Amino acid sequence: MNEQDFEQEIDLLQIFEIIKEKLILFILICMVCCTAALCVTKFVMKETFTATAKLIVVQKSNSASAQQNYTYSDQQLSQKLANTYSQIIMSEAISDPVIANLDLFNKYGISSNGYNNIVKVSSANNTEVINVSVTTNDPQLSADIANEITDVFEEKIYDIMQIENVTTLTNAKVPQRKSGPSTMRNTMIGGMIGLLICAVIVVIQLLTDTKVKTEEEVKKIFDYPIIGSIPDFEIRDVEVEEDDN
Repeated sequence: MNEQDFEQEIDLLQIFEIIKEKLILFILICMVCCTAALCVTKFVMKETFTATAKLIVVQKSNSASAQQNYTYSDQQLSQKLANTYSQIIMSEAISDPVIANLDLFNKYGISSNGYNNIVKVSSANNTEVINVSVTTNDPQLSADIANEITDVFEEKIYDIMQIENVTTLTNAKVPQRKSGPSTMRNTMIGGMIGLLICAVIVVIQLLTDTKVKTEEEVKKIFDYPIIGSIPDFEIRDVEVEEDDN
Protein backbone atom coordinates (compact mmCIF):
# COMPACT_ATOMS: atom_id res chain seq x y z
CA MET A 1 0.00 0.00 0.00
CA ASN A 2 1.39 3.40 -1.01
CA GLU A 3 1.11 6.10 1.65
CA GLN A 4 -0.56 9.32 0.60
CA ASP A 5 -1.96 12.42 2.20
CA PHE A 6 -5.69 12.93 1.99
CA GLU A 7 -8.14 15.52 3.25
CA GLN A 8 -11.10 14.47 5.33
CA GLU A 9 -14.17 16.00 3.84
CA ILE A 10 -17.12 16.82 6.05
CA ASP A 11 -20.25 15.21 4.64
CA LEU A 12 -23.48 17.10 5.29
CA LEU A 13 -25.32 13.80 5.52
CA GLN A 14 -22.92 12.75 8.27
CA ILE A 15 -23.61 15.98 10.15
CA PHE A 16 -27.37 15.40 9.89
CA GLU A 17 -26.91 11.88 11.18
CA ILE A 18 -25.02 13.15 14.23
CA ILE A 19 -27.69 15.79 14.90
CA LYS A 20 -30.43 13.18 14.53
CA GLU A 21 -28.61 10.79 16.85
CA LYS A 22 -28.00 13.41 19.55
CA LEU A 23 -31.07 15.57 18.98
CA ILE A 24 -32.48 15.06 22.48
CA LEU A 25 -29.09 15.88 24.02
CA PHE A 26 -28.79 19.05 21.95
CA ILE A 27 -32.30 20.16 22.92
CA LEU A 28 -31.48 19.60 26.60
CA ILE A 29 -28.23 21.59 26.27
CA CYS A 30 -30.05 24.55 24.70
CA MET A 31 -32.80 24.42 27.33
CA VAL A 32 -30.28 24.29 30.17
CA CYS A 33 -28.34 27.26 28.76
CA CYS A 34 -31.50 29.32 28.25
CA THR A 35 -32.76 28.48 31.75
CA ALA A 36 -29.39 29.31 33.30
CA ALA A 37 -29.29 32.67 31.50
CA LEU A 38 -32.87 33.40 32.58
CA CYS A 39 -32.15 32.55 36.24
CA VAL A 40 -28.97 34.63 36.29
CA THR A 41 -30.86 37.59 34.81
CA LYS A 42 -33.77 37.29 37.22
CA PHE A 43 -32.06 36.38 40.48
CA VAL A 44 -28.39 37.37 40.22
CA MET A 45 -28.12 40.49 38.07
CA LYS A 46 -29.42 43.68 39.64
CA GLU A 47 -32.05 45.78 37.89
CA THR A 48 -30.90 49.12 36.51
CA PHE A 49 -32.92 52.30 35.94
CA THR A 50 -32.05 55.14 33.57
CA ALA A 51 -33.17 58.74 34.02
CA THR A 52 -32.53 61.34 31.32
CA ALA A 53 -32.40 65.14 31.51
CA LYS A 54 -32.12 67.37 28.45
CA LEU A 55 -30.11 70.54 28.01
CA ILE A 56 -30.21 72.87 25.03
CA VAL A 57 -27.51 75.22 23.75
CA VAL A 58 -29.21 78.51 22.80
CA GLN A 59 -28.11 81.88 21.49
CA LYS A 60 -29.15 84.39 24.13
CA SER A 61 -29.42 87.99 23.06
CA ASN A 62 -31.49 90.95 24.19
CA SER A 63 -31.50 92.39 20.70
CA ALA A 64 -34.48 91.46 18.54
CA SER A 65 -32.47 92.07 15.37
CA ALA A 66 -29.76 89.73 16.60
CA GLN A 67 -32.32 86.98 17.15
CA GLN A 68 -33.71 87.49 13.64
CA ASN A 69 -30.21 87.22 12.14
CA TYR A 70 -29.64 83.74 13.63
CA THR A 71 -27.95 82.00 10.71
CA TYR A 72 -26.99 78.48 9.72
CA SER A 73 -23.42 79.14 10.87
CA ASP A 74 -24.76 80.04 14.30
CA GLN A 75 -26.61 76.74 14.38
CA GLN A 76 -23.44 74.89 13.39
CA LEU A 77 -21.56 76.69 16.18
CA SER A 78 -24.23 75.68 18.69
CA GLN A 79 -23.94 72.04 17.60
CA LYS A 80 -20.16 72.12 18.02
CA LEU A 81 -20.59 73.71 21.46
CA ALA A 82 -23.00 70.91 22.35
CA ASN A 83 -20.24 68.37 21.63
CA THR A 84 -17.81 70.42 23.72
CA TYR A 85 -20.27 70.70 26.57
CA SER A 86 -20.76 66.92 26.51
CA GLN A 87 -17.07 66.49 27.28
CA ILE A 88 -17.23 69.13 30.04
CA ILE A 89 -20.13 67.33 31.74
CA MET A 90 -17.98 64.19 31.99
CA SER A 91 -15.02 66.11 33.44
CA GLU A 92 -14.16 66.48 37.12
CA ALA A 93 -15.19 70.13 36.95
CA ILE A 94 -18.78 68.88 36.99
CA SER A 95 -18.49 65.43 38.55
CA ASP A 96 -16.74 66.57 41.73
CA PRO A 97 -19.42 69.14 42.72
CA VAL A 98 -22.21 66.67 41.87
CA ILE A 99 -20.62 63.97 44.02
CA ALA A 100 -20.08 66.43 46.86
CA ASN A 101 -23.58 67.98 46.72
CA LEU A 102 -25.35 64.61 46.83
CA ASP A 103 -22.72 62.97 49.08
CA LEU A 104 -22.54 60.13 46.56
CA PHE A 105 -19.21 58.76 47.72
CA ASN A 106 -20.17 58.34 51.38
CA LYS A 107 -23.71 57.09 50.71
CA TYR A 108 -23.24 55.00 47.59
CA GLY A 109 -19.48 54.70 47.08
CA ILE A 110 -19.64 56.61 43.78
CA SER A 111 -16.30 58.25 42.98
CA SER A 112 -15.16 60.10 39.85
CA ASN A 113 -14.60 56.78 38.08
CA GLY A 114 -17.99 55.55 39.20
CA TYR A 115 -19.52 58.79 37.91
CA ASN A 116 -18.07 58.13 34.47
CA ASN A 117 -19.52 54.61 34.52
CA ILE A 118 -23.09 55.63 35.31
CA VAL A 119 -23.34 58.88 33.32
CA LYS A 120 -23.74 58.99 29.56
CA VAL A 121 -23.87 62.24 27.60
CA SER A 122 -24.84 62.50 23.94
CA SER A 123 -26.05 65.03 21.39
CA ALA A 124 -29.51 64.33 20.01
CA ASN A 125 -28.95 63.65 16.28
CA ASN A 126 -26.33 66.39 15.90
CA THR A 127 -28.66 69.06 17.27
CA GLU A 128 -28.18 71.64 20.00
CA VAL A 129 -29.91 69.31 22.48
CA ILE A 130 -27.72 67.41 24.99
CA ASN A 131 -29.04 64.26 26.65
CA VAL A 132 -27.69 63.51 30.13
CA SER A 133 -28.56 59.92 31.08
CA VAL A 134 -27.77 58.35 34.46
CA THR A 135 -28.11 54.62 35.12
CA THR A 136 -28.09 53.18 38.65
CA ASN A 137 -29.86 50.46 40.63
CA ASP A 138 -32.13 53.06 42.27
CA PRO A 139 -34.65 54.94 40.06
CA GLN A 140 -34.86 57.91 42.43
CA LEU A 141 -31.07 58.18 42.63
CA SER A 142 -30.78 58.14 38.85
CA ALA A 143 -33.19 61.06 38.54
CA ASP A 144 -31.53 63.01 41.38
CA ILE A 145 -28.06 62.68 39.85
CA ALA A 146 -29.26 63.66 36.36
CA ASN A 147 -31.01 66.79 37.66
CA GLU A 148 -28.04 67.71 39.86
CA ILE A 149 -25.72 67.45 36.85
CA THR A 150 -27.84 69.91 34.86
CA ASP A 151 -28.00 72.32 37.80
CA VAL A 152 -24.25 72.23 38.41
CA PHE A 153 -23.48 72.49 34.72
CA GLU A 154 -25.66 75.58 34.26
CA GLU A 155 -23.96 77.11 37.30
CA LYS A 156 -20.38 76.29 36.27
CA ILE A 157 -20.46 76.74 32.49
CA TYR A 158 -20.07 80.53 32.61
CA ASP A 159 -16.94 80.25 34.76
CA ILE A 160 -15.52 77.64 32.37
CA MET A 161 -16.47 79.05 28.95
CA GLN A 162 -17.44 82.64 29.79
CA ILE A 163 -20.65 81.96 27.88
CA GLU A 164 -24.13 81.68 29.33
CA ASN A 165 -26.09 79.91 26.63
CA VAL A 166 -27.29 76.65 28.22
CA THR A 167 -30.83 76.03 29.41
CA THR A 168 -32.48 72.97 30.93
CA LEU A 169 -34.99 71.72 28.40
CA THR A 170 -36.40 68.79 30.40
CA ASN A 171 -35.75 67.69 33.96
CA ALA A 172 -35.17 64.01 34.62
CA LYS A 173 -38.15 62.06 35.90
CA VAL A 174 -38.04 59.01 38.13
CA PRO A 175 -38.11 56.01 35.74
CA GLN A 176 -41.02 53.63 36.26
CA ARG A 177 -39.52 50.74 34.30
CA LYS A 178 -36.13 49.12 34.45
CA SER A 179 -33.67 49.75 31.64
CA GLY A 180 -31.77 46.51 32.16
CA PRO A 181 -30.87 43.79 32.20
CA SER A 182 -32.90 42.53 29.23
CA THR A 183 -34.40 39.13 30.07
CA MET A 184 -35.20 38.37 26.43
CA ARG A 185 -31.76 39.32 25.14
CA ASN A 186 -29.89 37.38 27.82
CA THR A 187 -32.08 34.31 27.28
CA MET A 188 -31.34 34.46 23.55
CA ILE A 189 -27.64 34.75 24.31
CA GLY A 190 -27.93 31.65 26.50
CA GLY A 191 -29.60 29.82 23.62
CA MET A 192 -26.83 30.87 21.25
CA ILE A 193 -24.24 29.58 23.71
CA GLY A 194 -26.14 26.27 23.82
CA LEU A 195 -26.10 26.07 20.00
CA LEU A 196 -22.38 26.81 20.02
CA ILE A 197 -21.79 23.96 22.47
CA CYS A 198 -23.80 21.63 20.22
CA ALA A 199 -21.76 22.71 17.19
CA VAL A 200 -18.52 22.00 19.07
CA ILE A 201 -19.80 18.51 19.95
CA VAL A 202 -20.61 17.84 16.29
CA VAL A 203 -17.18 19.00 15.12
CA ILE A 204 -15.38 16.92 17.76
CA GLN A 205 -17.32 13.81 16.80
CA LEU A 206 -16.58 14.38 13.11
CA LEU A 207 -12.85 14.84 13.74
CA THR A 208 -12.56 11.85 16.06
CA ASP A 209 -14.60 9.46 13.91
CA THR A 210 -12.06 7.22 12.13
CA LYS A 211 -14.51 4.62 10.84
CA VAL A 212 -14.58 3.91 7.10
CA LYS A 213 -18.20 3.82 6.05
CA THR A 214 -18.31 4.01 2.23
CA GLU A 215 -16.41 2.74 -0.81
CA GLU A 216 -15.39 6.28 -1.66
CA GLU A 217 -13.60 6.63 1.66
CA VAL A 218 -11.75 3.33 1.01
CA LYS A 219 -10.62 4.59 -2.40
CA LYS A 220 -9.23 7.75 -0.82
CA ILE A 221 -7.13 5.78 1.64
CA PHE A 222 -5.96 2.77 -0.42
CA ASP A 223 -4.72 2.41 -3.98
CA TYR A 224 -6.13 -1.10 -4.44
CA PRO A 225 -9.31 -1.45 -6.47
CA ILE A 226 -12.48 -2.68 -4.78
CA ILE A 227 -13.35 -6.12 -6.20
CA GLY A 228 -16.40 -6.81 -4.10
CA SER A 229 -18.48 -5.97 -1.06
CA ILE A 230 -20.29 -7.98 1.58
CA PRO A 231 -23.96 -7.08 1.82
CA ASP A 232 -25.77 -6.73 5.12
CA PHE A 233 -27.70 -9.83 6.14
CA GLU A 234 -29.68 -10.93 9.14
CA ILE A 235 -28.26 -13.70 11.34
CA ARG A 236 -31.02 -16.10 12.25
CA ASP A 237 -31.04 -18.41 15.23
CA VAL A 238 -30.81 -21.83 13.52
CA GLU A 239 -30.95 -23.84 16.72
CA VAL A 240 -34.22 -22.32 17.78
CA GLU A 241 -35.75 -23.07 14.37
CA GLU A 242 -34.55 -26.72 14.48
CA ASP A 243 -36.12 -27.21 17.92
CA ASP A 244 -39.40 -25.87 16.62
CA ASN A 245 -39.35 -28.41 13.81
